[in-house]
Amino acid sequence: MAETAITTVLAKVGELVAWEAATLLDVGDEVRLLRDKLEWLHTFIRDADRRRRRRDDEFVAVWVRQTRDVAFEAEDALDHFLHRAARRHRRKNPSFSSPSSSCWLGGFAGEVALRHDLSGRIRQIKKRLDQISDIRADYNIDHTPSPAWAAPSCSSSFPAASLAAWDDLEEYTVGFDKYSGILKEQLLDAAAFSGRRALVSIVGESSVGKTTLARKVYQSPEVRNHFAIRTWTVLPPNTRPADLLRDINRQATAQLRAAGDATAAAMPCRSPPGGDTSNVLFKNMSGRRYLLVVDGGIAAADWNSLRASLPDEGNGSRVLLITGTAGLEVIAYAGVGSPATTYEPITLTRLSPENTYEVFRRRVFGRRGDIPGRYKSRYYQDVFRITRGLPLSIVILAGVLRSRDIPSEWDDVMSQLTAVPTTPTSPAMMRNDRRIMSLAFDDLPHHLKSCFLYLAATTKESATVDAQRMIRLWIAEGFVRPRRGSTMEEVGQGYLDELIARWLVQPVEKDEFNVVQFVVVHDRLHAFAQDEAQEASFVDCHDGTDVLAPATVRRLAVQNSSNRHVHLGNAFPKLRSIICDLVDDRNGNGGGTAAARCIQSTDLGFLLASKFLRVIDIHGIELKKLPNEIASMVHIRYLGLQCGQLEKLPASICNLINLQSLILKGINAGNRLLDVAAAFWRIPTLRHVVAPLALPKLLGDLHSLQTLHGVQPLFWDTRCSGNPLGKSTNLRSLELTGVVAKHAAALTSALESLDLLIHLNLRGESLPSAVFTIPSLRRLQSLKLIGSMDSPDGPIGDGSDDNGGTVRYIRPNLTRLSMWETMVGQKFVDMLGELPSLAELAMMPCSYDGDRLEFRDGGFRGLQKLKLGLPGLEEWTVRAGAMATLARLTLYGCVKMRMLPEAIAGIGELEEVVLFRMPRMVERIKKHGGEDHHKVRHVPVIQTIW
Repeated sequence: MAETAITTVLAKVGELVAWEAATLLDVGDEVRLLRDKLEWLHTFIRDADRRRRRRDDEFVAVWVRQTRDVAFEAEDALDHFLHRAARRHRRKNPSFSSPSSSCWLGGFAGEVALRHDLSGRIRQIKKRLDQISDIRADYNIDHTPSPAWAAPSCSSSFPAASLAAWDDLEEYTVGFDKYSGILKEQLLDAAAFSGRRALVSIVGESSVGKTTLARKVYQSPEVRNHFAIRTWTVLPPNTRPADLLRDINRQATAQLRAAGDATAAAMPCRSPPGGDTSNVLFKNMSGRRYLLVVDGGIAAADWNSLRASLPDEGNGSRVLLITGTAGLEVIAYAGVGSPATTYEPITLTRLSPENTYEVFRRRVFGRRGDIPGRYKSRYYQDVFRITRGLPLSIVILAGVLRSRDIPSEWDDVMSQLTAVPTTPTSPAMMRNDRRIMSLAFDDLPHHLKSCFLYLAATTKESATVDAQRMIRLWIAEGFVRPRRGSTMEEVGQGYLDELIARWLVQPVEKDEFNVVQFVVVHDRLHAFAQDEAQEASFVDCHDGTDVLAPATVRRLAVQNSSNRHVHLGNAFPKLRSIICDLVDDRNGNGGGTAAARCIQSTDLGFLLASKFLRVIDIHGIELKKLPNEIASMVHIRYLGLQCGQLEKLPASICNLINLQSLILKGINAGNRLLDVAAAFWRIPTLRHVVAPLALPKLLGDLHSLQTLHGVQPLFWDTRCSGNPLGKSTNLRSLELTGVVAKHAAALTSALESLDLLIHLNLRGESLPSAVFTIPSLRRLQSLKLIGSMDSPDGPIGDGSDDNGGTVRYIRPNLTRLSMWETMVGQKFVDMLGELPSLAELAMMPCSYDGDRLEFRDGGFRGLQKLKLGLPGLEEWTVRAGAMATLARLTLYGCVKMRMLPEAIAGIGELEEVVLFRMPRMVERIKKHGGEDHHKVRHVPVIQTIW
């Protein structure tokens, strides 16, 4: 993908050209000439890259590869210049740790050797580009202008507002009604097989819709109501049986903990040292009806391991296997010896012509639109002839055509896909499916191509991806272009939304504000992206084998899920990014796996020669400290480590003058903080810090800082003068731990300046009630409080206002509030009831000081989800008109509650009631003889968990 290589170089050249010509002296003209030549090449290379992908012309492939290699040389030259300039400046100014790029370039522009070296390398690069152009002319490699439909767009064609109709599962399950009914029947019939655990299976070719069908049923109210525990595990190739069991146990334990299960809360998510996950899983599942979804191929031996780790107590538990046709052998094997507990597989087939068109129509025009009548018959036939009813191909083709004009651009696109194979499984049909992917990829703007390849090439097949993490990586790599009026993160979110709209990426999970949290790339698209990334030297992907040519690798992704030895002992002199996801030491024995020990033994020494590194993101290692030599890696934008044994950060970390994100997770030593030099908090490029660090009394000029999680205000106290976060007014998300009474004044002062804050999480012994009363924080949407809150019901101001000095809770946008141990009173709850936007409220143990709780008339008008986990609550009164829009009510361990409020019967919007460990209340709502049954008989889903 030579166009991406050129795009990267042009971005760096643009940074240099933007500075005054005097900064680079005579080198400035050389840089500008290089930029002009690359811009011309950029207009030609897009078409050549597309022809190379179709393998139409071997000469074109050679020309593309050589052009890409020269672009890499230009990137090396520019990075080498910046690296040397930074090191020279640091040696002369050791106390000045965070200059701007222009400062240290200007300071050394007069050094002849540095200037001469860059100038000479640029001249050599331009000379080689001229030679390649001459060769192109000699071999008659002509430029064929891209068709109008393939012109790259500069901004998203799919407004975010239109995405709501695009990620609704109902849009993707046209024609699945029959299969949905069968699947629900097999999952919900607890009396079948005398209640024994049963294996349910969905089989079919790749991308026929198996996972989509399963997820729709999995998320249905009936299934949520039927099973106490539901887990979903994706199996990438070469997954070990132990990893499957651990993932299931992790999800089950998390669900039980979230439900307030005291037994589960005492259990570790990981098995103890030398322990067996199988035993822990068996205990967690015992006494509960469960549904386990296993998405991917599973070997017979692995199935035996899973089956032996699960209780079969005659309560109708189910295991759902989603697999290709090759999985039929395992399904048949699973039934040997117990044929009565294995259902007949549900075999999905491709869509009919009618359903093919219906899916395509909805994806392009929404529920009500359609193709103009005079073109309808023609395109109806074209879409089915091209896709042959394969859902993935249908939605990808729709993503390309959605923003195109009818008929001119539609006809151009259809003409690119003229293959008419005779059977859906013929080799020609398989090639046509890939051509649709290639066409959709060609249709992307330059920056989205980089984002898509990076997303797929740096993740495991079919594995979910943290969307925010990926956006931060895109920013660090330089893929995200600045846009006036938007943060880089907002632009990156727009990129992700557009990839979702084009169905190149699938959303998996959203947060309470409808923002995508996790996504996945379909396995066929994942394979396409990895092939393209490898072919274009964009990312080198490895799963445990040795890296063959370390001297040329620019981005390295190691995805090891099979515990094979990973040898990374060689130097990587051109490496810009390394992303490793290794099998970590999940049994807690401190020894690590072979893969982790391999890297630990070198202490990341294999990276010391990688002076151009921009991204380090490594999961699954046990590392006690970072090497001091990290200070020489001045290009680093993203430093992410997930390692439980990290004990310290080198003082030299403050020399990472371009650092944007520091993400340190998995530190397993309780509340221990990592020491960091005070100069770290003066790095002006910092955007996201997620790490157990102590905050200084005053942060530096961190105007770009948006995320601050896991930190403690250790040095804030009543003697602090000024605002400790006064120069970080762009913070969007703040999570503080260890808050005590002496921090109150400094914390209040800090919050008063954070007008853009959206998410706030405070944990400690004493929390200030100012989070509700100060006039700032008007954009706050999510608030989580864990700890006692001081005097939340007292007066404020001088009492001269219309309310007679009563506290006013000024939070017009607060949507989600969670409280633990706050010990608030009824007056506080009354004020919460007046918040206009509050949609989710969780009052967990010790959050309320009293045994009687009242929701007053008209209070909580917009509340949709309510969780009460108050063991001491005896009486709960809901007045008429309160929480009229409530959709989900969850009661956790309110064992002393005598009855449900009578007003529950009048809440027509109520869709689901969950009762956890409330045997008395379960008896009261029983259909026959329950005193409270009339209050919930209109509720479609009632779930009781013991």
